[in-house]
Amino acid sequence: MIDGIKDKQMVRWHNNRERGNASLWEITPYYDEKLEVEKERARFCKPIQAGVNLWQVTSGQQTHSVNLEIYTCGCRKWDLSGIPCNHAISAINKAKRFPADYVCKFFKKPFYLAAYEPMIYPVPGEHNWTRTSGPDIEPPKFHVKKGRRKEKRIKGKFEVPKPKVSSRMATITCINCGLQGHRYTNRKQQLRPELALRKNKHVVN
Repeated sequence: MIDGIKDKQMVRWHNNRERGNASLWEITPYYDEKLEVEKERARFCKPIQAGVNLWQVTSGQQTHSVNLEIYTCGCRKWDLSGIPCNHAISAINKAKRFPADYVCKFFKKPFYLAAYEPMIYPVPGEHNWTRTSGPDIEPPKFHVKKGRRKEKRIKGKFEVPKPKVSSRMATITCINCGLQGHRYTNRKQQLRPELALRKNKHVVN
C-alpha cells in the first residue's frame, strides 16, 4: 500500500511540475476563477478615495474601508482568503490598477512551481535491499478483542443526529371509538361490553 501511494504521488508531482512549467497562467486556475467571480460582483460597488491607497466602498447597505497598501478590507474576506474581494476590486479598478497584482503570492505560478520542485526519487525493490545480520522485523500480531464486535461508527462532534422514530403514541388507535391518540382505557365514554369486561380484568360487576 505504501509503495502504491508513493508511486501515485511521484507521478502526480511530475505531471504537476511539467504542467506548471508549460502553463501560461500567472494565478492558479482555481483561484483565478474565484477572482473572476469577485470582479463580477465589484460592478455593484461604489468606491470613494479617502487618501493614498485608502478607499471607502459602499455595497448596498454596507460600507467598508479598503486599504490597498496592506491588502485589507473591512469585510475581512480579503484578509482571510488572499483573493481581493468585490469591495477591493472596485477600488483597484477605480485606481486604474490590475486586481491580479493584489492576489496573494501563494496562489501564483512561482509558488506553485516551488511546491512541486522537490522530487520523489524511485525506491529500489526488495531484491536490492541490504541484508543485515539481525532478525527480520515482523509485523505486529493482531489480537482479536473480547466481547461483541462494534458495528456502529462513532459519530462526529458536530454531526446532526438522525431523526428518531416517532413515538408509538402517535399511531395508537382507540379500538372503542376508532380515533387516534388515546387508548380506550383513558376515555370516560361508554365502552363496548367486551372492552368494559377487559378493562375490569374480566371481573363481572
